[in-house]
Amino acid sequence: MPVGLILQALPMPRTYDAGKARELTKIVTKLGDAASFRNILREAARSGVLRENKTLRLYLNLLIAGNVLRVRSRDVGSVRLQQLYRVNSEKPEVMVGLAVLGRHGLNWDVPEEARRIVSTDFRGLARSRLFNSVLMAPLEDCLVHELYMDARKRTGSITFVTAILSTRRLDLPYLLWRADELRVGRALRLLFNRILEVVSSRETETAASVFISVRTRFLKIARQYSQSGFWKLIDEEGAGNLGVQIVRNLTEHDIVIAAGKQLGVTG
Repeated sequence: MPVGLILQALPMPRTYDAGKARELTKIVTKLGDAASFRNILREAARSGVLRENKTLRLYLNLLIAGNVLRVRSRDVGSVRLQQLYRVNSEKPEVMVGLAVLGRHGLNWDVPEEARRIVSTDFRGLARSRLFNSVLMAPLEDCLVHELYMDARKRTGSITFVTAILSTRRLDLPYLLWRADELRVGRALRLLFNRILEVVSSRETETAASVFISVRTRFLKIARQYSQSGFWKLIDEEGAGNLGVQIVRNLTEHDIVIAAGKQLGVTG
């Protein structure tokens, strides 16, 4: 079953618990051929994972969308078909790419087919969102994967990563943790510091109005990170050397124009 296919048309909650998703997968494995919805609910309630019918349905839908579970229906002689679940993969799958960044608010025209499936973990799965039958990775994961792809294949997507980092407040601890996982942690921290260096300059080679807009936005975000105590995470060394040279090659013009485009103050 392709990633993103949801069998039950139920609304997606704002947040999932990665631990609960993982435990439900273990329950399905334990039940084996007896992993019906009712049996899963009974075992989940007994083990203290969850107790509500609707909540379980939402989690099972998420696990199906992430290609962790498969489901089939069986006629048992009642009005409703019995649904039987089985584990399909221990590694969840989500969608990343420029098209997904577009859904997250990237202010560029990108082709809808510019997306790809990647493996993630239950933490990434729990943060994912369903949009038009596509299970989108969280914004932070998308950014890290674009930086990783640029480091590997010189895709040029550092521009889009820079644009978002300069203008959007993110879940910084999670973003940096994911970056360390993909060995671009050092590069991402360097990029944050490079943006700060650029916007803190007293001189600029770009249009003053664009520079001021970018400077105002990023310094506001940086202050929020600092006030929450998260900026100190940027001062850590970070894991891996992938992408470091790409970040070092960024000019002031590259950073300001990318951020300005995202803010809509330049073409």
